[in-house]
Amino acid sequence: MKKADQWSGLALLILAGFICWGSIFLPYGNIHNPGPGFFPLWLGIILGAMAVGLVLRTTWQKEGAKALRDILAEEVRWGKVLFVLMALVLYGSLMNSLGYLIVTFLLMAFLLRFIEPRPWKAVIGWALIGSVGSYLVFELWMKLRLPQGFLGI
Repeated sequence: MKKADQWSGLALLILAGFICWGSIFLPYGNIHNPGPGFFPLWLGIILGAMAVGLVLRTTWQKEGAKALRDILAEEVRWGKVLFVLMALVLYGSLMNSLGYLIVTFLLMAFLLRFIEPRPWKAVIGWALIGSVGSYLVFELWMKLRLPQGFLGI
């Protein structure tokens, strides 16, 4: 597994190089007015740094990482994984018709109640805080237009 992590790190480093190389052909802008090349360049740099960290960590690591068969033998709750995937597909498909606030509240409530069960008071409270809080950040503070749905909210 150690070799696999090293090869993964090398592949990610090459990908980061391609991202950085591609971004230098786009206008960079500056920190106050970023151009289309600003974020890809910095994301490529961050990915490259993380890839170098992965390669160095696995190279200097004394004990081997878990073998693939050990990882696959661990108990994975595939039912919950499938429920989350279905909930995300439903979230995306209902976004325009119901609106951001309602669908985000329903998604968060579903995840909090059925994926990692919490009491209903906590579910309603955290879903309300999360959906309204993210709405305030994206719609009001960042001035992004979010889908309003048939109710107009």
